Amino acid sequence: MTFLDTSVIIDFLAGDQKIVALIKEILGKEDVKTTTINEYELLRHRTKIRKQAAERFLSGAIVCSFDREAAKKAAMLFEELQDGGRMINENDLLIAGISLSHDEVLLTRNQKLASINKDKIRTV
Repeated sequence: MTFLDTSVIIDFLAGDQKIVALIKEILGKEDVKTTTINEYELLRHRTKIRKQAAERFLSGAIVCSFDREAAKKAAMLFEELQDGGRMINENDLLIAGISLSHDEVLLTRNQKLASINKDKIRTV
């Protein structure tokens, strides 16, 4: 399965043709996953229309929580990034921890995330 980052979901909901085609291709093969962190980021929008669109999308996705295994992966990433002087946003660190704990690919538009693990984090 493939995890979708907030940036990809927002572009999908906005109708970005490249992302829409990619999501349709993924859905033809597998379920789509996201995380509770992404869910929070999507649902904090102030406009009712954006919240409703996010809720509709999320109702069809598998939403995975930040658990102990994800905490371990995120902590390892934190150390690696801190030691290398390449720290990223805390939410992004937690999202990466969740997807890596499930041994799945994370699709994102965030270039900083892509530098973490080229095999498991893919920018689109």
